[in-house]
Amino acid sequence: MFAVMDEIAVPGTTLRGYAAGDPDHPAVVIASACGMPVGLTEAWIRALAPDHRVVTWETRGMFGTPADQAGFDALGHDVAAQAADLLAVMDHYGIERAHVMGLCGGAVVAVRAAEAQPRRFDSLSLWHGDFSGTPGPVTDHQENLRALLGMAAQGREDAAMINGALAETARAGVPADVADLVVYPYSTDELFYRYSVLTLPTMTEDCTPALAGIRPPVLVVTSEDDHTAHPDGSHRVAAGLPDSRLHVEPHGDHISVFGAGPRLRRLLTDFLSGTPSTPEA
Repeated sequence: MFAVMDEIAVPGTTLRGYAAGDPDHPAVVIASACGMPVGLTEAWIRALAPDHRVVTWETRGMFGTPADQAGFDALGHDVAAQAADLLAVMDHYGIERAHVMGLCGGAVVAVRAAEAQPRRFDSLSLWHGDFSGTPGPVTDHQENLRALLGMAAQGREDAAMINGALAETARAGVPADVADLVVYPYSTDELFYRYSVLTLPTMTEDCTPALAGIRPPVLVVTSEDDHTAHPDGSHRVAAGLPDSRLHVEPHGDHISVFGAGPRLRRLLTDFLSGTPSTPEA
C-alpha cells in the first residue's frame, strides 16, 4: 500500500485519512477531487513521499461512514465543512504547517481552508481547479455536470433516475487505468446522490472574496486545452491572489494531472524549493 490508512473522527462521521513519508519531513496535504478514492492520488503520494510527509483523506460520507441515509443527511455538506475536514486531517497527524495541493474541485476546498486558518499554510498549489462558481466562462462539461448534480441533489429518487441514464457514459473518455476510480461515485444510486450533494457546493462556490486574504505564495496550474475545467477559472483565481504564479501547460486536464508526470512533478518540487521552473518537454 502506498499510504497508511487511519480513521479520523470529526463531528458526525469518521474520515479515512492516509499518510506516507517521514513525519519529520516538510508536510504536503493533498485535497483531491470530491468523492474520489485515494487511489487517484497514488502517483502524487509516491512521488512526494521520499522527501515529504504526505497526507490526504477521502470525502466525508462517501467512504464507510455514515452508512445510513439519516446519518449522511445530518452531515454538513458545504465547502466550509469539507475545508474543516482538511484542517482536522492536519490536526490528526500533528501537522502545524503545510503546503496544500488542491486538485480539481479540491482546489476550492484548499482555498477555503487557507482562508479559515491562513497561518497554517506555507504555500498552496491549485491544479486544474474547477472554479466554475466564480463569475466567468465555463466549459460545456462544467455547465452540464453542474446542472445534472443540481437535479440529482434534490432527492434520492432524482439521483437514481439520473444515475441510471449516466451508467453507460460515465467511463466515456476516461483512461482505462483510472476508470474504476473515477466512476466510483456512480457505482450505486446512493453514492451518486451523496456525490451530487457534496460536489455541487464546490462547483457553485464563488471563492473570489477569499482570494485577497490568502497571503502565502500560490502556484496555479492549468493548460491551454483543458475542456473539462475551463482554464479561464485558473486565470481568474491567479489574478485575484496577492502572491500567485500562473503556469499554463500546453496540454492537460483534471484527469491527466493525477498522473503526476515528470513535468508536473518538477514544477511542484521547484515551486516548493523556491526555484524558478520551466519544465522540459
